[in-house]
Amino acid sequence: MQRAGKRIRGQATGAVAPVFCLRTYDWMATIVLNWELGAALGHIGRYLTLALRLREHGHRPVLVLRDISQAESVLGPHGIEFLQAPVWLTRVQGLPPDLNLTETLFRFGFLKPDGLLSMAKAWHAVWDLLQPQLMLFDHAPTALLAARGFGAPRMIFGNSFALPPRVCPLPRYRWWTDGAGEHARLAETEERTTQNCNLVLTRLGAPPIAQLADLFEAEATYICARPKLDAYGERADGDYIGPINSLSMGSDPVWPSGDGPPVFAYLKSDYKHLDGLLGAIGKSRARYLIYAAGLSEHMRRRHESEHVAFSVTPVRMSEVVKQCAAIICHGGGMTDIALDNGKPVLLLPTQMEQTMTSHRVDALGAGLFLPLDGNPGALPKLVTRLLDDDELAVRAAEYRAQLPGIDQSLAVDRVVERCEALLKTNARTMRDDGSW
Repeated sequence: MQRAGKRIRGQATGAVAPVFCLRTYDWMATIVLNWELGAALGHIGRYLTLALRLREHGHRPVLVLRDISQAESVLGPHGIEFLQAPVWLTRVQGLPPDLNLTETLFRFGFLKPDGLLSMAKAWHAVWDLLQPQLMLFDHAPTALLAARGFGAPRMIFGNSFALPPRVCPLPRYRWWTDGAGEHARLAETEERTTQNCNLVLTRLGAPPIAQLADLFEAEATYICARPKLDAYGERADGDYIGPINSLSMGSDPVWPSGDGPPVFAYLKSDYKHLDGLLGAIGKSRARYLIYAAGLSEHMRRRHESEHVAFSVTPVRMSEVVKQCAAIICHGGGMTDIALDNGKPVLLLPTQMEQTMTSHRVDALGAGLFLPLDGNPGALPKLVTRLLDDDELAVRAAEYRAQLPGIDQSLAVDRVVERCEALLKTNARTMRDDGSW
């Protein structure tokens, strides 16, 4: 079967035919939005915001998702199509802590060319089913490998961590340490991963890469982040469009009664220090609204009180940020939402990306964090300081004041305009090629 952009569409195979609307500049196309690595609702929320706008423009967005456990509740009400993405399930044992994204990829198939080829072919099977005219990628390195030579134009659209600077080797995670003695290992893992990728690309008949950074080649790339919160540090050539989140998803916040300042907490129910954190929250002077998906009934009953309430559904962040004094979270997309609105944060990272973000926020002076290996006994003081240290609120407000704007609809418009430009360019190329 020929690759996307080279197929003859609309035949009995069930392939999707591109449709031109009545106005000549409107083109209906299948646009596939791919997500492979990461967790929680951030990736789905970002894609939902974009998918709705693409559909308004007459296109058919289809989301191919790593985790579909909450897809129906989030996407179903909007009628957005979704499929399960190919995912690497085998746990890779015996690896040291990751130095950079290259080594993280070892945990997701890049150590084993045969397994990596299986993943790439699985991505091809999904795309052969959907016949996309354009593909977007959010934290999807194996999908990007599979997309080389596939035929459809590519756009990378995600946060800074998922889009490392295109250097060789890829940059270190722990930029706040000196990294002495790591250079030889980084060079070796870079060479090994590049070789494995090229073995797969040869089998696929696709163009090879000269370095791992070439995986992130695309016709368009947008970083959904602020320069000062770039996990790798601000880059001169970065096309930053700012965070994009689904701020209207969920129910309106219902705060506990009382006079204390309102604080919102977005927590993981499996956070290893959750019990200690909730105990510290219960002794605080503030009023807390907490969303922790999957929290046990026992844990909820143990910690709820007159000034601590739990929401069983996601909470509408567009309203939360108008009303709260501060936010507690783990260092993901909620950090952008808080600081974009001038709210100080207490960050509780559970993995490396969140740790990198936490160090950036700490450097700004707009928040606090408990390191991965930090002493949970510090949580009561951190919870208290979040509200009592006026400097945190001042720095958060200063950060907000320096932003050129936080209307994410402008960023979405820009991405959609580029999508349509890529579609039109690709259509002309295919007509010139004689494919249509």
